[in-house]
Amino acid sequence: MKAPSNLIRTDWRHIAWLCERMRPDEIEQFRAFFDVEVEGQYSPDLAARVLLAKQGPQFTVMSADGTPAVAGGWDLIAEGVWSAWMVGSMAGWDENWRSITKSSRWLMSELFKTGARRLEMAAIASRCQAHRWYERGLGMSEEGIKRGYGRNGEDVHLFGVLREDWKWA
Repeated sequence: MKAPSNLIRTDWRHIAWLCERMRPDEIEQFRAFFDVEVEGQYSPDLAARVLLAKQGPQFTVMSADGTPAVAGGWDLIAEGVWSAWMVGSMAGWDENWRSITKSSRWLMSELFKTGARRLEMAAIASRCQAHRWYERGLGMSEEGIKRGYGRNGEDVHLFGVLREDWKWA
């Protein structure tokens, strides 16, 4: 399968731009996992630094107007096991959700082809729309809840898919 045409390699400028325009539910999630605040306010600069430090495969889905819709990637957390991250703008998701889904599936397929045996994502409990996308859009299964896992005691839902269960190979 060929990579979607609007899927490109992530550049630091994409991440900085998206962190400035991050969706409110993603800001809430970032606050649950990372110290991205200055004087009690969300800091796009600190969020960008967290993402720029990530080492695994990364991608950006570009909108028709040439702006980044989302940037995302995968962190190797154990041999053959990758955990996802993503940041996007409201307009990016509203206008490009199909392309974001196709691009995410493509990259997931590529990871499975190159040796991944498990892919997973985590989301705080309040991100119900993200939970639905993980299950319906990406074919993942909810595997459990890590109670009190967030920095402020937020419950976190874990989603995963194994290579043998992957629908879009």
